[in-house]
Amino acid sequence: MSSETTNIENRGKGDGKKKLIIAIVAVVFCVLIIAVTAMAALLVKTNREKQAAQKPEQKPKEVITAENVDEVLAEMEEDQESRKNIPQSYTVSQNSDWEFSADTLETKNAYVKNDQSNETPIYFDLVVDNTEEIVYSSPVLELGAEIRGFKLDKPLKAGTYVCTVVYHLVDEEQNELTFVNIGVNVTVN
Repeated sequence: MSSETTNIENRGKGDGKKKLIIAIVAVVFCVLIIAVTAMAALLVKTNREKQAAQKPEQKPKEVITAENVDEVLAEMEEDQESRKNIPQSYTVSQNSDWEFSADTLETKNAYVKNDQSNETPIYFDLVVDNTEEIVYSSPVLELGAEIRGFKLDKPLKAGTYVCTVVYHLVDEEQNELTFVNIGVNVTVN
């Protein structure tokens, strides 16, 4: 009988260890689920905050009443009048693969021409897409003017960059009327 009692006692000890291991695994599993849920909630919150920050601020809609109808209509007419000066089309001559010297920062082949048929002067910024850094700002180009042989305002390391040329169409006082974005590939070597 004593050997049976010993076997029963050993099984009881083994069952206790198994229960302890199962309990520890269950606790670790619960902690992992809570941690993953908390991380997911944090990512969703961060993403919502980024989206809210990127949304352009919208002006609330004007409520037209009998008291303000004349004022609102006058504002709408002013807005329409100011838009009349914005060019409806725009022509630029440029190449799409620009090369610059890593030593002198001068372009080897880039050129931009403000077509004579346009209505306004322009200037442009060269923006590196992944950093949004402006690495060159041109002088104002009058109608028919062309620019070649310019140097970067900020150095870039040797390599290839995807960039955007942001053309700013300006009036006689150099106030921006509108802008146009055109992609270019920039190589620095």
